[in-house]
Amino acid sequence: MAESRSERAPATAKGEATRAHLLRTAGRIFAERGYAAATQSDLIAASGLTKGAFYFYFPSKADLALAVLREQKGRWLSQVGQRVLAEPTAAEQLRALVPAMLDLHEREPAAWSITRLTRELAADPALASEVAKTPAEWVALIADIIRRGQADGDLRTGLDPDQLAAVLVGSFDGIKDLTDVLEPGARGGPAFAARIRTCQSLVELALFLPR
Repeated sequence: MAESRSERAPATAKGEATRAHLLRTAGRIFAERGYAAATQSDLIAASGLTKGAFYFYFPSKADLALAVLREQKGRWLSQVGQRVLAEPTAAEQLRALVPAMLDLHEREPAAWSITRLTRELAADPALASEVAKTPAEWVALIADIIRRGQADGDLRTGLDPDQLAAVLVGSFDGIKDLTDVLEPGARGGPAFAARIRTCQSLVELALFLPR
């Protein structure tokens, strides 16, 4: 892929601002329409740039989509990860995950695009290994929290942390997909938040040891 070219955007304040604008705009378009339905012409028109300026930053739709994924992954891992890991115990970190993720969805509408983009881009064998890094990092982060919570005696043992983390990440993403079907265009509204909190309550009932 042309990652190297997309990373060669001019190291100036204007260049960085333009690139950030393209990522925000593309994230919104991908969230609204999905990767397959969003055409290059749609993306260029929404950006307000000329074709030449647009292609200077991102030579293809796939380059732009991967850059959106990387940017969103970095935002999620930095903002959500920092907030969650600031909690003093692993059990409290696990409880903090859902509020932190819901807050980010509320502040950053483009965050809704990451699950859909991941699924669509993963279908391309040339992109699959790169795309897999995003969910893999989330599974690793949550598995580490669960593993430490089990060691602390706050979470039930007998469940494999890596498998459980994969189930939790899959549940979160699955609820996003369900919301897209039941409430098209809602993208992180009250119904989504209620479903995610219900999932969190079920996890706590099954995993947390009574104190």
